[in-house]
Amino acid sequence: MVLILRKCFKDGSSSRGFVYGQVGDTVTAPDWDPKPECGNGLHGLKQGNGDWSLLEGFHWLVIEANDEDVVNIDDEKCKFRTGKIVYRGNSEGLHQYANVMATNSNSAYEWARAIGDNEIMIDRVTEPRWAFSWAINIGDQKIMRDRVTESEWAYKWAKQIGDLEIMRDRVTNSYYAYIWAKHLGDKEIMRDRVTESRWAFCWARSIGNRKIMIDRVTDSEWAYMWAKHLGDKEIMRDRVTDPYLAYCWAKHLGDKEIMRDRVTDPYLAYCWAINIGDKEIMRDRVTDSGWLEAFNKLPS
Repeated sequence: MVLILRKCFKDGSSSRGFVYGQVGDTVTAPDWDPKPECGNGLHGLKQGNGDWSLLEGFHWLVIEANDEDVVNIDDEKCKFRTGKIVYRGNSEGLHQYANVMATNSNSAYEWARAIGDNEIMIDRVTEPRWAFSWAINIGDQKIMRDRVTESEWAYKWAKQIGDLEIMRDRVTNSYYAYIWAKHLGDKEIMRDRVTESRWAFCWARSIGNRKIMIDRVTDSEWAYMWAKHLGDKEIMRDRVTDPYLAYCWAKHLGDKEIMRDRVTDPYLAYCWAINIGDKEIMRDRVTDSGWLEAFNKLPS
């Protein structure tokens, strides 16, 4: 058997107009289809796990259904063909289900906020995001602190709660290392953790250390952005291999003879012919029939 958590409005209706009855009533979807997609069934959170923002209404409902009548749509919700209402009322009556409901991190956090049973739910919150949310909105910071191990939530913990010395070593992601340095400091420590092209460019542009960051920018997009905003064209030019960015480079920064051979896409070849020239060279690269027709209409 499966327990499904949902809500209804005071008249028993759902947001889609289906009317739920009272405890003991059996409810059945009039348009049941077992395909794992929204619609054609009654919806809720299987064992109270899923996206709690989908719960709309005044009364809480717990519906008991057979396993074969329940289909998981995604990680956020399920739908069921038929089931028996075993509870309808306010949040106080849900305490009896705490031991078997809301068993994953996000749902345990939502249960604790909306219903309570913190002493049961606290051990289920193991994912960094929900441990951080628990600490911010419920408390128990000493308990939750050790569960915040991912860069994003370690940074947010440091910024909103504190414990910088503890959280600093947990920030290894390039983006969060960059914004840590920008907003919290520790530039010398965070600098070596910024290895992705985008954030190496952002670091060089807004913080400095260009000599250090220049070798970390290898991606075409950020090599182009570096050349456009910071210079070093001779260094960055060979790192721009993407056809679109090669076209942008030629259009805005020059080096047409070098970049021309990197533009192989039919549409970009057409754009090159319109905006830069080299129509005779680009004609052979416009292999798509639609763009070739447009190309042939260009004035000679």
